[in-house]
Amino acid sequence: MPANLFTSSQHFKQHFIRQLTTMLQHDEIGVFILVLANASMLAEIRQQLQPALEERFQQLCQRLDRAPASELESLPADDIDVFRQLQATGFTNLQLSRHRKLEPWQLHYNQLRSFRPPRNSGKNNIALYQAFDEQAFHFNKPFLRREILWQGELAGIPMRLMYNKFPFADYHGILLLRPEQQKPQYLQAEDCADIQRLLARLNGLTELGLAYNSLGAHASVNHQHWQWFLAETAYPVELAAWSHNGGGQRYPLEVRRFASLVEAWPLIEQYQREQQAFNLFCRHASIYVVRRKAQGQSTASDWNGGFAWSEIMGRITLGNSEDFARIRNADIAAEFARLRC
Repeated sequence: MPANLFTSSQHFKQHFIRQLTTMLQHDEIGVFILVLANASMLAEIRQQLQPALEERFQQLCQRLDRAPASELESLPADDIDVFRQLQATGFTNLQLSRHRKLEPWQLHYNQLRSFRPPRNSGKNNIALYQAFDEQAFHFNKPFLRREILWQGELAGIPMRLMYNKFPFADYHGILLLRPEQQKPQYLQAEDCADIQRLLARLNGLTELGLAYNSLGAHASVNHQHWQWFLAETAYPVELAAWSHNGGGQRYPLEVRRFASLVEAWPLIEQYQREQQAFNLFCRHASIYVVRRKAQGQSTASDWNGGFAWSEIMGRITLGNSEDFARIRNADIAAEFARLRC
């Protein structure tokens, strides 16, 4: 593992891509899906890996077609389901991610993400606190070990950084602090202090952002985790025009901005105590806490696959190309209005 991995955004990006190339050598369906999904986010990676991806895809198709039922039953069911969707679509028909601006919003078309299993993100009426369930999906499962980008200790905190298997942000990962403690997706004061200390330690990653979905706000897994991404371009919630950033325009949802997560903790604690769903968006010097209705408390439009942290912060991912082309400001305004408390 390179010693300079976290010293700059450029070093991190180089390692992120290099390890994807190495991972493609493994003859595993889940790893293939991860590499393909991440390569589909960035054209330069997809172009570089295209021949190897196509060859591995054909090999895995042959393997599944010949595999006895006992072997198929031993493989993760989610991976089999996603791979079957890939087969039905056809490798050459899988499209690269695309973007377009719809000021002040950003739209992102991501075909492969529409294949992912919903888990908790598709359930309604979820309590913000649920005890950790060893039998449910969680990030300590042995079959996920190959999806680890890095693990070790930073700022005195044991942490694990995994690739996001279905990314929707650039250089998108899943960050787990003290993962062996198997905490549920419910924050404590010490968790916020840990994240703040980690942000200070990672000040060389100037493009770094972290985000968090509470249960009920489209968190998909009840194992405490944060979304990790690098983004040079500001997310819409960060624009100076909004009143929470000192401007004159009101954001469509209630946003509170803080200088640190430690400062934001009393509000987070209040929201959790009141069963109030929320999303967090963290940069080095700005923490955004957004209050919103929980999933299931309002009826979404057909094109809305779920407003989690990215959508709440103004970057909206769509899995259907026709929706991506036709969505207008009025459509987005209507979705935000349904989520307003």
